[in-house]
Amino acid sequence: MASKEEFEPVPSIAELREKLTADQPRIGTGWPVIDAVTDGIPVGRTTAVRGPQHLRLQVLARMAAWAAGDGHATMIASRAVTTEELWLAVGAGGLGLPPRALLEGHEHDAWIDDRLRVLDLRVFGGHDAHEEVATELLRKAPRVLIIDDYPNSEHQWDEALDPVERRLDLNVIPRRLGCTLVLGAFSMETFSDWLDRAALTVRIVPESDGTRTRVSGYEGVSKRNRTVLLRDGYLEQPRLDLPLIRRAGVTNIWEGRTPRNISSFALTLGADVLDVERDIPPDDDDLL
Repeated sequence: MASKEEFEPVPSIAELREKLTADQPRIGTGWPVIDAVTDGIPVGRTTAVRGPQHLRLQVLARMAAWAAGDGHATMIASRAVTTEELWLAVGAGGLGLPPRALLEGHEHDAWIDDRLRVLDLRVFGGHDAHEEVATELLRKAPRVLIIDDYPNSEHQWDEALDPVERRLDLNVIPRRLGCTLVLGAFSMETFSDWLDRAALTVRIVPESDGTRTRVSGYEGVSKRNRTVLLRDGYLEQPRLDLPLIRRAGVTNIWEGRTPRNISSFALTLGADVLDVERDIPPDDDDLL
């Protein structure tokens, strides 16, 4: 019979909590406001991004551009817009601009083209995007997978991500694919039953006058939010000293364009923080 000394020590609950919650790897989103309320996107888990389509697409495209620019194999897809529209959004996202900016000027074309050609980035849009993603996942799963407008094509995406069970399990799918999963939607009402199983929820709500936008991050019972002043749709670039933005020894490929370079597209560059971040329990209405 084994003596008591031969048994492995049982970890305390505090030790388990610290191991499971502390120092979990995160990927920068490319927009400091979201990074401030989320500490970045959790690696190997699911993040839900809620907001109006035009702003949500800009934010997701910025995430894709910044993740790929930092050396992460990245895939972005949507059945709601074309592949060309997605490429344009990602190209603009590298500078933190809305896609329309690249339709109104061409001074950054060569600089953006050089970067898009070397990124490990796959882009799929249009009616058959889910089928193309399913094929690509069989070939090589990305490090970061971003899918926009998920609820409106829920069954197609479920089959693409899990062709056997054909259902989305937010805990299982990222681990099975070995990727970080980001899902975009205007409203989570259609799949709110599994929303609480997402590691993180980001909510982007413009105010009625269109000048201010409230950005919230929900993780468990914690809620942090900031209200920012957005003009011309410009998302300011990340600070270069934040560890979650840059992996050790990596220079993001999108660095090198300063606000002065982009001034032809935006009258006011960056976002001014109006409200300090706060940790409060989320309201029930906020989770709908």
